[in-house]
Amino acid sequence: MTMPQSLYELIALGARYVFAALMALIVARAWRITVIDSRRAQTLRRISPETGLSGELVVMEGGEQARRGMKYPVIREGLIGSSRRADIRVRHSSVRRRHAWFQLTPEGLSVRAHAGAPLYDRRDDPVKEIVLKDGGVLSVGDVKLMLILTESTGTEDAPDPADEWFETDPDALFAAQPVLNHRRAPRPRRRRKEENW
Repeated sequence: MTMPQSLYELIALGARYVFAALMALIVARAWRITVIDSRRAQTLRRISPETGLSGELVVMEGGEQARRGMKYPVIREGLIGSSRRADIRVRHSSVRRRHAWFQLTPEGLSVRAHAGAPLYDRRDDPVKEIVLKDGGVLSVGDVKLMLILTESTGTEDAPDPADEWFETDPDALFAAQPVLNHRRAPRPRRRRKEENW
């Protein structure tokens, strides 16, 4: 049994419209995701001085749970590793629990390998320590990461040892640093209502 010509043309025309609508939907969703992502990036750049964020590490090559395109927020200093306590947790079998320490400096993000962990530069040469600037590439185990710094790195508040006040008055260094107190603030005590007998 053969299909009538008019029914075949009607189905083919309907399929064209369905596929054209699917393409329009794909383009609209891609545009929407791009707009949302750019708004998030603008928000991150705007609030980064308040939150202590310096930028992000983007996975360029990875695998397992560290997929390409994943973003890890970068704070001023911390630990890169696979453990839950790591500040940047890269979940990959080639990444050690404590893989590398990082710190934001005026030159860029300084990354130092922990206990001989495999750390590689852009050309895949093994290194023990590396300073990454904006757009710098680093391989932690088998995961290749690219650093994207926000506009304000927050290093302008750090005291410069070459400053004149630092050399002449050593007490000024302690006055410039915040005092860290890990004790919990005391709770205000409730006043008891006096009972009348």
